[in-house]
Amino acid sequence: MAELHDDVLPHILKRLNVRDLIRFKILGNLISDSGFIKFHMNYSYQIDYKNNDIDRRIVMSRVSYRNGSRVCDVDDRLFNDRDCHLLGSSNGLVCIFSFASQLVVANPSTREVQTLQEPQILDTKHLCWGFGYDSSTDDYKVVLGFHKRVGWTCFQVLSLKSNVWKLIGDVKYSFLSRIGILCNGALHWIMKDSSSPNKKRVIASFRLSEEKFIKISQPDDERYESGVASCPNMNLGIIKDCLCISPCDAFNDNLWMLKNYNGKLSWEMFEKDCDMNLALHCLKEQEHYIPNKRTLCHDMLFYKTREYICAPIYMESLVSPYVNGRPKRKTQESNSKESCKLIKRDPMLPGASG
Repeated sequence: MAELHDDVLPHILKRLNVRDLIRFKILGNLISDSGFIKFHMNYSYQIDYKNNDIDRRIVMSRVSYRNGSRVCDVDDRLFNDRDCHLLGSSNGLVCIFSFASQLVVANPSTREVQTLQEPQILDTKHLCWGFGYDSSTDDYKVVLGFHKRVGWTCFQVLSLKSNVWKLIGDVKYSFLSRIGILCNGALHWIMKDSSSPNKKRVIASFRLSEEKFIKISQPDDERYESGVASCPNMNLGIIKDCLCISPCDAFNDNLWMLKNYNGKLSWEMFEKDCDMNLALHCLKEQEHYIPNKRTLCHDMLFYKTREYICAPIYMESLVSPYVNGRPKRKTQESNSKESCKLIKRDPMLPGASG
């Protein structure tokens, strides 16, 4: 059988899922090469999102509560009822905070886990969080906000490359939502402006690349004012790569989507009878997980619902949480260097050397 041309192999391998790729030990550094990782991730993104066939989300596993119900932690109403929180997901990585197991970033597909520096915050019950990718520095950031004084929230940020917490500053809002929704390179929270006469709710956006806050305008529409704005609580979420807002208790009514995010903002009402084909990945509690040995996720669940619009978007990838390089293993895989050369010769791959 004739050998494959070097330029052909990456286009074949990009069609394999992550679990199949990591089974082939002969690939070695091939699947650790940044060019191939981006190449594979971009292809997976097109399959998952451009075809609009399925919407992948990730949540914490179902747990029992005092009232006997079993639920997924996908919104802020359950934040204070459990000790393990999914802070966000980006490019196949997830950020998890557990009072017992500290702060980690993991790739559920490759089973890699990196422990991050813990924030020096005494009152962990009054926090808001976020996690996302900063394309300007090719880095991932964890954002933390905590009540500093009445009506003010102080923010810190940690990048995976530095693994050091940095003070960002204060904003004159108090947070109402706890987990930031990642959209268009920014994290979003529902907050309250205590300085306004009626303590108006606002949408605060934190640009990861600029590390600055801006306020996102809400729909200027009577239907919004009588619907979402009049409800006691509201949710932010993502639908079709768009930021959306809805009442906490009415996912199928008064749901608005933000279009043209980077231009003139335009809110549109979402169709009531439009549901999503959903693939739900459920993360295990950390005490049931052994890094590099056991899977971090339960089996996928499939739904046709909008119930999980506030759950993070998830896509399986080869991205490593070790952004400064994977730890060296005691034994190196044979033929790994030769496999890596195949990618570096392909001028079509992002970051490939010519």
